[in-house]
Amino acid sequence: MDRRVIYLSLLGLALSACSNVETRKEAKGDFDYVNFKPEAELKVPDGMTPPAKKQLFAVPELKNTDGAVGQAVDIRAPAQVLPLASGSRIDEFDKTAAIWFDKVDDNRELRDQIVKAIKDYLQTEDVALTVEDESNNLFESDWFHVEDESGYLFWKSVDITESWRFKYTLVTKPHGRSVGLNVELVDYMLTNDKGSTKKIDPIEKQRVEMAMLNAVTGQLDYQYRINNRDDRLARANMQIVELGQTNDGEPALIIDYPRDELWSYLPGFFEQYNFIITDIDEDKFVFDVEYTYVEASVWDTVWGDDAPVVDIPDGTYRFKLKDSDGKTELIITDDQNNNLGDESLKKNFEVLEPALSFR
Repeated sequence: MDRRVIYLSLLGLALSACSNVETRKEAKGDFDYVNFKPEAELKVPDGMTPPAKKQLFAVPELKNTDGAVGQAVDIRAPAQVLPLASGSRIDEFDKTAAIWFDKVDDNRELRDQIVKAIKDYLQTEDVALTVEDESNNLFESDWFHVEDESGYLFWKSVDITESWRFKYTLVTKPHGRSVGLNVELVDYMLTNDKGSTKKIDPIEKQRVEMAMLNAVTGQLDYQYRINNRDDRLARANMQIVELGQTNDGEPALIIDYPRDELWSYLPGFFEQYNFIITDIDEDKFVFDVEYTYVEASVWDTVWGDDAPVVDIPDGTYRFKLKDSDGKTELIITDDQNNNLGDESLKKNFEVLEPALSFR
């Protein structure tokens, strides 16, 4: 949650940097130079040769005096787009979008995730969408407002009000696995004791646009983390292992994993539950194992090291995996090729169910 606060504060920090210079970071130091008056040109009496002029040290004439000088200079670092979310990137060769997002979640549409991030961020700021043109991937926000107050309690007054309104444009690649986002400041208003203006410095305009991009990207990253948590919880609460039968009527454990995935997990199960692999047939998806029943000792119980025990006789067993519409049928047989029957599977289900769920 702390990272989300940091992300969502990015825009607030930028938007609170009003055009009034008092709210910006200012240069520090001695600014006597701003009051410096050039010396009059040296006058040489008639009949004397003037000294040579070194153009190397000549100070050019200042032609544009409209900009800030001295302590009024904004010295903040240049604004940057920050690829904070998983799969986000800046493509310097493709200028159709300021930031690109690549698909990292195959269970959800990337474009919908970005639109949701925009809406969720605006909601945290109590700002509505005024335009939602889904067909053209175009959205516009209502006004963001920042006020600078002075005074105390009942004597407060608003000194500065600054407002912004944004347009969000999505660019979708034909394959649908990459979506770009552009943010444009479409309206601006500053009101202070000098009156109102809709003009904004171009550098400041770029700064707030990038801050909004970063805020949406931060919201998307937070959204990804929530999705990952929800997916893990859903997986943890699923009934992954069930008692059942194969299509041939054999007693089996039906496990909600693809066969290749379960095949890669089983060696970990064998190691933890006193099975030793003696042979492997990868083509037939078969493990041959030796099992030794080891009951937990009193000391294991005392120290909390006792692991659940599979209650079957010592001996040789075969674990065979069959594909079943995306799930896997696990058939366990002994050295006489007899199936571990329903009774034995039921008796051990409390141990086998969490063990073979691999949570």
